[in-house]
Amino acid sequence: MFKYIIIASFTLFAKLSIAQLLVARDTITVIENNYVLKMPWTNGVSSSNVSNMDLNYDGKPDVVVYDKVTQFSVGRFRCFINVGAPGQTKYVSDPDLSYRFPFVSNWAVCLDYNCDGKEDLFCSVNGGISVYKNIGNATTGINFVLVKAVINSDFNPSGPPSIGPLYASTIGVPGLADLDGDGDIDILTFSSGGYYVEHHKNMSKEMYGHCDSLVYEEAAACWGKISEQSCTIALNQCSLNIAPNPNVQPIAKRHAGSCLMCIDANNDNLMDLVMGDISCNTVQFAHNTGTVAHAVISDTTMQYPNYPNKNNTLRIKMDNFPCAYYVDCDGDGKKDLVASPNTYGSENVTSMWYYKNTSLTNTVNFQFVKKNFLQDETIDVGQNSFPVVFDYNNDGKKDLLIGTWGYFNSGSLTAKLTLYKNVGLSLSQPTYSLITRDFANLSVQGLNNIMPTVGDIDTDGDIDICVGSSSGQIHWLENLGGVGNYLFHNNSFSITTLSAASAPQLYDINGDNLLDLMVGTKNGRIAYYKNIGTASAPAFTLMTNYFGNIDVKGDINFYGIDGYAVPYFYKSGSNTKLLVGNVHGQIFYYDVPAPASILTNSCTLINATTNNLNEGGQAAVCFEDVNNDGKRDLFVGNGSGGLSFFSSASPFVGLEEVSSIKLNDHVTLFPNPATDHLQLTIDGLEFENGAFVLYDLLGKQLQTETINQNKQTFLLNKITSGVYFAKISINTNSQTYSVTKKIIIN
Repeated sequence: MFKYIIIASFTLFAKLSIAQLLVARDTITVIENNYVLKMPWTNGVSSSNVSNMDLNYDGKPDVVVYDKVTQFSVGRFRCFINVGAPGQTKYVSDPDLSYRFPFVSNWAVCLDYNCDGKEDLFCSVNGGISVYKNIGNATTGINFVLVKAVINSDFNPSGPPSIGPLYASTIGVPGLADLDGDGDIDILTFSSGGYYVEHHKNMSKEMYGHCDSLVYEEAAACWGKISEQSCTIALNQCSLNIAPNPNVQPIAKRHAGSCLMCIDANNDNLMDLVMGDISCNTVQFAHNTGTVAHAVISDTTMQYPNYPNKNNTLRIKMDNFPCAYYVDCDGDGKKDLVASPNTYGSENVTSMWYYKNTSLTNTVNFQFVKKNFLQDETIDVGQNSFPVVFDYNNDGKKDLLIGTWGYFNSGSLTAKLTLYKNVGLSLSQPTYSLITRDFANLSVQGLNNIMPTVGDIDTDGDIDICVGSSSGQIHWLENLGGVGNYLFHNNSFSITTLSAASAPQLYDINGDNLLDLMVGTKNGRIAYYKNIGTASAPAFTLMTNYFGNIDVKGDINFYGIDGYAVPYFYKSGSNTKLLVGNVHGQIFYYDVPAPASILTNSCTLINATTNNLNEGGQAAVCFEDVNNDGKRDLFVGNGSGGLSFFSSASPFVGLEEVSSIKLNDHVTLFPNPATDHLQLTIDGLEFENGAFVLYDLLGKQLQTETINQNKQTFLLNKITSGVYFAKISINTNSQTYSVTKKIIIN
């Protein structure tokens, strides 16, 4: 029976591998300014909602960042595991955990609504709020189930019920907190009309005696007696904190969106507000001096967090729409302050402002620490990342070049090329060290959204660079000899794509030994420009704007007509394959017709969700061998400005879910979470020997043991607390089979 299971699983894996890339998540050491980054391949964060959640069930608050990634506000969760002692901001990223979260857009906040000690998920949906319950545990890991598609509220609690959806703008973030101290989560939100704050009271405790219900009624139509518009909070806007005062006119007709952070700043059991607003560059602190039943905002300031402690720390001021989040960043049991813009195109590489709560009491005293919390340990090139690898200094090792839509700089985005030199000691062990964030001084050209491709376009023996831009033009950086000696040609080929935001690749698509230009475009298609020049003088002519009938547009409900195709053609034997990233973050995998029929035949789609990867919207891929093992490795960029890396040499290559599930029936590893040991049990299998290998989240091998019994114990005395992977390999007479299990060590 065992033999049948393994053969069936292996055969199915072989079929699946045809449609997948044989790579898995891995790491390469990255150095910036002589400092080794702790989590370089985390995909980046830019405009983010920040929350706490115990992701690995070790009792310590981890950090979950919901990053909007692109201008479409369709985001990805970024998960950071707290591995520091109390008082330390020390994290490792776990990118795979983001796949355990539901697909959401606009905003998302983690908060325990049912008092079970596990943070749940409140998120935006159609101008309202939906809720996912956290049903995970230490054995299965985090998991969510939708419990409330849309939160409703009774807008007439003192009379005949008037129940309807509780409105929350998709642009801002509502205030979610226990406002009245009864243990359940209440909601502050701006009304659909726009300028008054509504208080919706959670009636779970009153009606059922527990937290585990999301039943709301409107307690105040003008909470705090305030209105807000044009970056100003107006006081005394309603008389009884129940309905707006008809004798007081709001200062403007409509309010677009705000982020509301609830905080009891002075420990008086009254919730104050920290409010960020679209088109404003500061947050406002609103001090509540009313009662629990009737909030009254009596004082406001834009000098936050200077107020109320007058501590002269750096106030929150960003280019556009800063929002504040009350989270424990250092695991000391006191919540700190993080500010981040809530909109695309604002601060990016320094968009996570961290203020430590240094108060010795239950009040708050926020002291500024840094502007790049979490970001300072990652590769981050601003807005968007477009990776290519090439040997820029002719030393035989492949370096990393990253294009970007732009680094935020004085109110705008400045597009640059960032270069990491490969300083590894051998070809098989690359190490990247930051050389410059403005390679070839390209920033002076004033381009936007520069997407690079490399190749010897004029066959003079050195590597040239071409870059696409948001205007649809293609520019040539000709290598004139010598490291970094590039001449910029302004739209040297007179190419402007039909659909803007050109993502070019130099590739000989027709087999004539001249590099053609294959250009991904904003509409989700690929344009083919044939090289009709000579070996030393390239020239291009448009052959088609719809190469291979490829169209990778995203869901029209989120992305409209946009696709943002970013192609990567490569040779596989004598055949050409194609990977295409798109606006949603998918990676499409195609077979390309033979050169003789590239204009008459369509490309054949192999897989629209290659390796089930989605690292974030506006995916950009580079598929090259960087560790000299003769197999290609995968870099994936995205709209948040970071990168992920998947290698052919990763210990997790080939561990498909299908085959692992079968082997899981026979292999048990417990306890999980573990403390000082793991017990391995193998039932129903005949095997000769095996191996137990423990890896950290970045794929570093920490411990190796030989398996020679059906029951065996492995000591973990030298392993610190955290999340790990245990790979169990079993050797039979004819084959080696493996399964990998996630392990939590406390």
